[in-house]
Amino acid sequence: MACIVRQAHTTLTAGVDNFSSALAAFEEITLEELKNSDAQLMSRREKKFLMTFQQCASLVSDLTRSYRALEIEDTRIGRYETMYYDTGSFMIYLQHHNGKANRFKLRFRHYCSTDETYLEVKERQNTGRTVKIRMETDGIPELSEKGPKSFLKSSFPYDSSEFHPVLTTEYSRVTLVSKDFRERITFDLCPSFCQDGTTYSYPGVVVGEIKYDRSLFQSPGLNALRKMGIRKTSFSKYCIGVSLLYNGQKHNRFKQLQLRLKTLSMVGSIAC
Repeated sequence: MACIVRQAHTTLTAGVDNFSSALAAFEEITLEELKNSDAQLMSRREKKFLMTFQQCASLVSDLTRSYRALEIEDTRIGRYETMYYDTGSFMIYLQHHNGKANRFKLRFRHYCSTDETYLEVKERQNTGRTVKIRMETDGIPELSEKGPKSFLKSSFPYDSSEFHPVLTTEYSRVTLVSKDFRERITFDLCPSFCQDGTTYSYPGVVVGEIKYDRSLFQSPGLNALRKMGIRKTSFSKYCIGVSLLYNGQKHNRFKQLQLRLKTLSMVGSIAC
């Protein structure tokens, strides 16, 4: 499944030292504490932000009093690998591109720090709320097997037999958990989009996301982002990946985001 791009990781490694120093100032939260807390937020609202590595490091330095940093196996920067499924006609992608208010994503995720793997369904409701449901797996599942098939029948409104893997994304993630609110912030570093031997990678780019339960009027993270002039943006890793890797698909809605990724990246996009 892995399709790691060496150039991207060289750039990521060069910036991680400064970033790690900023993270060291945070109080720790363990994965067990997070799983048992309200901050797991399997049902939530989301705000997304694009920024540079430098902007993210500066932002993180201002948040040490208000958040704790997730630490797993002595590291606060974990690796994530996600494989997305869609139909032959890219139904899921086109629903998002065309602005369908209530939509789903189907994906397999590998949490490299713990070696846990899950089959996940994400529903974006027309109320603006996102609900995630998942089942733990032993590696990449066959959707036709009894367990996954039963899980998808109860959580996914489409015929899972029509779905197959179309895209893999990889990135390193930092997770901050609020001390005072039902809120956490994730920073996804150096996102890469891969399929059939072709990879687009954006070293120097960070995708930030604030996950929360209700209003964010008192969110220190959101306030810090506003002070830095970093505005929220609609961003889907899956849709950006498809728009980059599948030239035959409609992608007008995502052209500006593609350009913004290139601008933010220290070395621009890398096609391998």
